[in-house]
Amino acid sequence: MTRVVVGTTWLVALVLDAVALVGAASPERCPSLCMCGTWYELQHASCTGRHLYSIHTGAPSTVQALDLSNNSISVLKNYELAEAGLTRLKYLNLSINAISEIDLNAFNGLSELTVLDLSRNHLYYLLADIFVPMKNLRILRLSKNNFNSHIPKLECPWLMDLSLDSCQISYVPMDMFNGLSHLRTLDLSNNLMIQLDITTLESLQFLRKLSIEGNPWSCDKLTRDLQVYLTRKNIQYHAVCAKSAEPKKFEKMVVYNPYVKYEKRRPSITSNSSIKKITKKHSAVVPTQENTIRCVNATDKAGFIKALDSMSPYWFFAIGFLLGSACGMFTCYIWLTKKISCCRGCRRRRIDAQRVSLLQNLWQFEDSTLNDTAISCPDTPPPPYREVMLRPGLYRSALHS
Repeated sequence: MTRVVVGTTWLVALVLDAVALVGAASPERCPSLCMCGTWYELQHASCTGRHLYSIHTGAPSTVQALDLSNNSISVLKNYELAEAGLTRLKYLNLSINAISEIDLNAFNGLSELTVLDLSRNHLYYLLADIFVPMKNLRILRLSKNNFNSHIPKLECPWLMDLSLDSCQISYVPMDMFNGLSHLRTLDLSNNLMIQLDITTLESLQFLRKLSIEGNPWSCDKLTRDLQVYLTRKNIQYHAVCAKSAEPKKFEKMVVYNPYVKYEKRRPSITSNSSIKKITKKHSAVVPTQENTIRCVNATDKAGFIKALDSMSPYWFFAIGFLLGSACGMFTCYIWLTKKISCCRGCRRRRIDAQRVSLLQNLWQFEDSTLNDTAISCPDTPPPPYREVMLRPGLYRSALHS
């Protein structure tokens, strides 16, 4: 009896252990905030648009692809992903969040991660060694962040695809890509770069595609040298400074020589008989010379017209403005000189009139006094000529008397 009881207890224990093992081997349940399934032969959990503030969603540890995009995650702390049991991740999407800070050891334990998407966040700075623990990382998306002057100099030699488009980047340092020696695809489009030195790309020996369109390139010698370098290295890119067929205005002067054109069109003499005919008929030479002179004059006129057409209308406006201002200054000068001379003449006339009026008053006063007291005698000598002219009233009365 006792043997039967012991046997049954052992059997029950074995069954319970088997059930426990089966339960442990069965896949974990999908959390209520996510949708689970298979995605490119990976166990996938999609938790998008759930207003999550943390990566702790209760996703099973067997998840290999996790989508946490379009949420409100702002910080990734040290060992947070490993503590959540997400060490088997190969694909992690954290785009369209509010991530502004990532600690140095935030991705520790994710040695199998291959694709990481951190685009459309609030990142403005990244530590250089932040992706070193992920030895299998191949694709990194950092698009539409605001790095500006804090461009990340990453140390990730196994990275093959890097996206830094629309990140407000205005300048790329010379040693920016020294830690990305195996990079094959680089996206720097839609930034604020004016120039990009060739030495910046010399460390990327395996680069095969470069996206640089959408930047305000200056299209100078440095940019043209960059395009020549990319063409020589067989790197796929979109030309941003295509060389125009016609030169810009005032950039290059083209000298037109009409005689060259005439020499090209002049018929060549091949046989001796033709030479004899031309030497015999001198009258046929004169009209050809006149025609050449006419052609030269016509070409000169055409060249002058083309030169006028090539000139910008702003030059004509500037020349007209200078001529008008010069004419106006000249006329103002003439008017002012006439005005000043007229004022001086009027002033002199007024002074002379005042002097004459004073003299007339003085003469009248002396005439009244002399008529009463003085009587001219016939024996007195004649007065000086000046007194006679200045005092006509006095001497006129004496003469009449």
